[in-house]
Amino acid sequence: MLKAFAVRSLLPEMLIGRTVYEGETEVVLVEGGTILDRATINLLKEKGIASVYVDEDSILAAVQKEKAAKAEPSEETVTPERDAKLDDKYAEDYRYVYGEMEKLFQEAAVTGRLNMDILQPVMASGRLRDLYKEGATAVSMIYTMNQDGDYNIHHCVHLAILSGLMAKWMGLVGMDRQNLVLAGLFLDIGKQFIEKDLLEKKGRLTEEEFDILKNHVVDSFKLLEGSDLSGRTDLMNGVIQHHERNDGSGYPSGLEADQISTFGKVLAVLDSYDAMASSRTYAEKRSPFEVFKILYADVLDGKLDSEYAVLFMRKLNAALNGCWLRLSDGTAGRIVYIDESRVTAMPVVQLTDGGFIDLNTVKDLTVVEIMTAAEVSKL
Repeated sequence: MLKAFAVRSLLPEMLIGRTVYEGETEVVLVEGGTILDRATINLLKEKGIASVYVDEDSILAAVQKEKAAKAEPSEETVTPERDAKLDDKYAEDYRYVYGEMEKLFQEAAVTGRLNMDILQPVMASGRLRDLYKEGATAVSMIYTMNQDGDYNIHHCVHLAILSGLMAKWMGLVGMDRQNLVLAGLFLDIGKQFIEKDLLEKKGRLTEEEFDILKNHVVDSFKLLEGSDLSGRTDLMNGVIQHHERNDGSGYPSGLEADQISTFGKVLAVLDSYDAMASSRTYAEKRSPFEVFKILYADVLDGKLDSEYAVLFMRKLNAALNGCWLRLSDGTAGRIVYIDESRVTAMPVVQLTDGGFIDLNTVKDLTVVEIMTAAEVSKL
């Protein structure tokens, strides 16, 4: 079976499953069936290739060989490269989209209207689309960039990116994909009407405070209803239903599974994931693997849709390959393999000294966080 694998995490002896071409040309960089060596891996990195298809059996074999090399004193120790550098173009595009959305969200809070004159140039520029063009880059970048500013706006930009990725994974194209992206971008814009002290409150909310917070769903819907986006039914359903749950325990309408739209079910998963995976003033971010366990528990409890939650977790697992982690004992390492057949699988990690650890077999160690590029540069 072939598996998409981040180039930054390739190891010698892995088998390329599909021919790799240079950009959009027909120039062959690596033929399918090639067994990788370090020179070929370096070539792929130099050419800016983000991911390739690798034979899954060869991944485990390559990891085992690296483990053996580490254990053999006569062998040269190979440590993981500290190349978790920010993609400057990606960071620039993200700052542009965030800046424009900051203007749009702040104006909406004052006027109660969505300024399409701000949104349309963002969409026409293609810079938002570029943020979800490649999964491995998107997932590593949105959680490794230092993100100052308004958490709610960052959260909405994250959701637009995750929605773009999810749309591709679901096979959505054209207007359907754009509608899911825009639903993610605006589903929490109604929070701009809520006092910051309440949004950032630490600890349990009172019943009255929670009722106020729940109003953001309706406020977001009303803002869109008064805009040129109001006729896009899927988009509107996604925004108003992203806090509904399959068992009827959600809000604002207490809908059950067969009453919730596809976009509502998808955005419930994405919104829950990013809220837990991001840093907030009132709560520390969790590692993706801790979040996966929580999401899967919600699937088993009948709250989240199993089809979309499992698809999202499996695809995101693949995109996490190559990311740097901090472990609960303070050590750091880079993901080299995750078994995508189990959505709650833990990664195999190469540590900074070149050694390997399979977190599925070591129960006293957990992943604390995905490390930022700035943190990796200090290792």
